[in-house]
Amino acid sequence: MSTRCSPLPRSGFSPFRPRSGRHAHVGAALSLALSVGGAGAAERNAVELDRVQVVSTATRSERLLADVPIRTEVLRGEDIALRAVTDFSRVAELITGLRVESNCQNCNTSEVQLLGLGGAYNQLLFDGAPLLSTLGSVYGLEQIPAALIDRVEVVKGGGSSLYGPGAVAGVVNLIPQQPVRNGGFVQVGTEVQRGAPAWSVDGRGDLVSDDGRGGLSVVGQWSTSDAIDFNGDGYSEIVDKDQRVAGAQGWYAPNDTATLRANYLFTHETRRGGNRFDQPEWLANIAESLDTDYHRGGVHWDQRLGDDADVTFGYSFAFIRRTSFYGGLGEVATDPADPAFDPDALDPRVPGSAAATSFDQYGYTENPLHYLDSQFNLRRGAHALAFGVQYKRESVRDDRRNAAGDTLLRGARERFSNLGVFVQDEWTVGEAVDLVLGARVDKHSALRDAIVSPRLALAWQASEAWKFRAGVSTGFRAPEVFSEDLHVDTLGAEPIRIRNADDLVEERATTAMLGLDWRTGDGRLTWDATASLTALRDSFVLSEIREDAVGLYQVRENAGGAQVAGFETNLGWQAGDTVRLTTGVAWYRSRFDAAQTVFDDSEDGGDTVIATRDYLKTPRWSGQAQLTWSPSSLLDAYVGVKYTGAMWALNNNSARLARTPTFWVVDAGTTWHLGRGDRHWDLALGMRNLLDQRQKDLETGAGRDSDYVYGPRFARSVYASARFNF
Repeated sequence: MSTRCSPLPRSGFSPFRPRSGRHAHVGAALSLALSVGGAGAAERNAVELDRVQVVSTATRSERLLADVPIRTEVLRGEDIALRAVTDFSRVAELITGLRVESNCQNCNTSEVQLLGLGGAYNQLLFDGAPLLSTLGSVYGLEQIPAALIDRVEVVKGGGSSLYGPGAVAGVVNLIPQQPVRNGGFVQVGTEVQRGAPAWSVDGRGDLVSDDGRGGLSVVGQWSTSDAIDFNGDGYSEIVDKDQRVAGAQGWYAPNDTATLRANYLFTHETRRGGNRFDQPEWLANIAESLDTDYHRGGVHWDQRLGDDADVTFGYSFAFIRRTSFYGGLGEVATDPADPAFDPDALDPRVPGSAAATSFDQYGYTENPLHYLDSQFNLRRGAHALAFGVQYKRESVRDDRRNAAGDTLLRGARERFSNLGVFVQDEWTVGEAVDLVLGARVDKHSALRDAIVSPRLALAWQASEAWKFRAGVSTGFRAPEVFSEDLHVDTLGAEPIRIRNADDLVEERATTAMLGLDWRTGDGRLTWDATASLTALRDSFVLSEIREDAVGLYQVRENAGGAQVAGFETNLGWQAGDTVRLTTGVAWYRSRFDAAQTVFDDSEDGGDTVIATRDYLKTPRWSGQAQLTWSPSSLLDAYVGVKYTGAMWALNNNSARLARTPTFWVVDAGTTWHLGRGDRHWDLALGMRNLLDQRQKDLETGAGRDSDYVYGPRFARSVYASARFNF
């Protein structure tokens, strides 16, 4: 496996040449970015990574990673390939402080947590443009093939003004590969969990013109898995899923000063959880199913105006069309041999029957998103100025239907937009000091007034070994439709909808960060530490479950505020020419200023009220470590450990706030490289979650609280894959 740095994708970021004469120091944040390879690869990485020039998501400029004033972590494609993962939801778990949390026992929806905050506080980008719409955030993490990703750049905190006001916790940017030759790969893999195999086939083909001015990459992936029941109650914990992805990205440079880039990706996915998979959803005791068509893509024009100026214009879009089902028969006997069996209960023509209710529990949702982006860059002496205008428009249509496809209720018809203007100055104050000054002005359609969000970052190279970083940023979340509104937790057969309170106002956020990086002169030992504090004002919270003539619902309201304090540290050690150890630990305390009611059954005649200041399903401690061994050019091996600390989880059925156990997930695997040159095989074999660390008190039956799920998403499994590179 090559250890050479992959060619830089243009990515729409302005070319910025780092000033000469400064020694480049890569902080320990790059410890995750070590690529694995044959004998001698580790030694080369130890001394060469500090000279790697990457596209900086933080500043939208091509520059040395160590020179980026805003702390950026990079995960390279070699690390992704070593773990033999096929989608982004598992890629994300390889970065310290970046957690993927499961939120539903029925359908396995998940979200990325960053800086101790939920998925609504960070932005997921593809090649610098928003990747996920409101609805796409619910299941989109599993719909991004790893074959598209050359590397992942993570900016923690909102220190950059180039991204939207909601990027309070940070930005995760998926950088695609721009190949320099004709070729590609084809791969087939399987993963067996609890005796049930999941299969995947994926590949990519690259075509580059003889003059190097244009190229086209085509990618495809098919994956399928059967439903898995962990606790033997007849109801699934892992969904039955079939997913097909196809896409392409192309580029063309008509001259030395301009580049046109375009990309498109289509995903078709069907998934279903619950029971009675041989029957239509409305004849299941409980079912949650989705049939989704997801289109996304964009086109960008990069124009260099001279040695000191360039401009980028871009348009991106996403469109989701989804049919869904949430509900079921409930605790109704479906076996004719059962003495309680009543055929009328399964007949939708019988008024008041369980089937008559479940027959009408289908939905139809459309969610288009359009995004326009422009940025002008000007370099004058010690200043690199960026100006830009961004416009985002999104709408949501959510209807209720029956099994015959008839529309029963016209639901949400939400439309919202945001117009943002930003300015940012990367100021080289001196040989050792960089300052980033920026501000955004955003006018959201749900708000009466425009909001100004100033942001600042400072980097000081104190010596060849030490670098200090600091930053302060502000942002907000507007009272619009969020991803959790479009996912329904199912209690029995009754869906729960989320409504906004009439007096709901925007949520304001201020984040402060302070960090330092240290490394030895030869780069074999690196360490970093970062402390952060995020203060939220008028933070959004969900009320306890209520009921009216329409059904069950929760209300999104403003709380007084919240604070999220955190600390992260990473250590990288090049133990020898063939051995590398990386490890990281994160601590976050996410708490509301005042206790929030999360359960109250007094309206139903009960006497239980549960309130807490702690964020639910957000552990204080998390961490990971990975040991890689590359004894020769024929073999790579790794052992990885992921730790998830205890957290609070609400069980609505038993009306209790549970303190979860801690989890240690151990993975191990090897990859053999057979053949030479561009045409060779990569054969991978390994195990995930060797100790089978997962939730043991899973809810059971048709009336289970599907939201009471936490911790590792998968049980012990064995995986194998074969990849042919050409």
